[in-house]
Amino acid sequence: MNNIQNIWKKTTTYYLVMITIAVFIFIDCIIRGPFKPIVSTIDGLKIKYMLMAITAFFLLMVIIIRKKKLFIGGIFKMESKFFLLAIGSLAIITLFYQMKNGFKSFAISELFYLLAPLLFVILIISVDSINITRVLDNCFYLVVIAFVLGNIDILNPASFMSISFWDSASPFENGSSIIFVCFELYFLIRYGKRNGKSFVCLILTALTLKRLSVIKGILFFIFIPFLMNKKVPRWLLGLVIVLFCAMPFVLMYIYSNDFASIMLANYGLEWNQFTMDRFKRTVFVLSHIDQMKYGFGSITYFLTNSFGQGEFANRSLHSDVLRIYLECSFVGTFIYNTCYFMAVRKNLISFLLMLHIFIEMIINHPIGAGNVGNWIIIYLMIAYFNYREEVPFYREGKVKRKQFKLGKFVI
Repeated sequence: MNNIQNIWKKTTTYYLVMITIAVFIFIDCIIRGPFKPIVSTIDGLKIKYMLMAITAFFLLMVIIIRKKKLFIGGIFKMESKFFLLAIGSLAIITLFYQMKNGFKSFAISELFYLLAPLLFVILIISVDSINITRVLDNCFYLVVIAFVLGNIDILNPASFMSISFWDSASPFENGSSIIFVCFELYFLIRYGKRNGKSFVCLILTALTLKRLSVIKGILFFIFIPFLMNKKVPRWLLGLVIVLFCAMPFVLMYIYSNDFASIMLANYGLEWNQFTMDRFKRTVFVLSHIDQMKYGFGSITYFLTNSFGQGEFANRSLHSDVLRIYLECSFVGTFIYNTCYFMAVRKNLISFLLMLHIFIEMIINHPIGAGNVGNWIIIYLMIAYFNYREEVPFYREGKVKRKQFKLGKFVI
């Protein structure tokens, strides 16, 4: 069998991939409701990582047995090199700090959360890049189902009426808003116009009510149809990298007592309340900066020791941009930011997707534990956006599949 697609006709590989991603989505997205105890039990057994390991091993065996190479046709190869360089730089800086200050095993798991989704996606694409859209389409349904299951006990008129954009208060609030915006972007490009699925994503983003996500969702819905098939201007690429490298310094000022006093005196805003406790937590971390000396993961380790293993929000700085700077220095920040934006310079939509994630990184924690499933989806989307003009993805309808050749293989 020389047909790549025949691997997927056996269904084993495809279903293993989908089951693995489904478990990640349900565990990471269901944060409340009657199904939460079940999800917590499954999460405690680390089933999602065992499934990922089994599926990754199966994918690797398919590649070895069929004598394939990674990155068929060069798909996702350039991007992977940049992502690996970024993660590798954080690992090297962390190793340097730990050689100097002592070994802490938490760094291994923290770096694993960054590396695992990338390696998993590399294997998926290397086995069959053609079916990226089928995987992404089904991931969307899974995320919607997870949202419903997580909020099934509060899906009533009173809950909808209690939503307040100004106070950023919604009974449906959770981190799914980040991924709903990603899917909105995906469907706008997939169908080349505004459509029912992209509108559903916008509505769900509004319900989960992360203020920045709602604003980005509206802007994408309005402007993305006019930005398709555009290149990333060099000046925009350079400007964004500079801005995010400068952002940690801006954040340290914003989370200072001087700035809080200005906001209270001039605008009557209680800064800690407005930032939803981020100010207090960041000041606490900065006042103990001498303990952030073990590289990547130091802040989570410190906050866990300070507040315990309870609610994850208490163990997170809620700013991955600032976190990378404090844990891995300006060098780590520069390399990480530069590599991640260089990886998406090929396509403006991929660039906007990454910009969306990095904006979230200013005030949230979209990297690390609890976000591995999201990053599998994000990497698959980047591959789709960057190569959709070169590869006839599943149901794209650009050419008849029997007429398409990819190297030695006929699809």
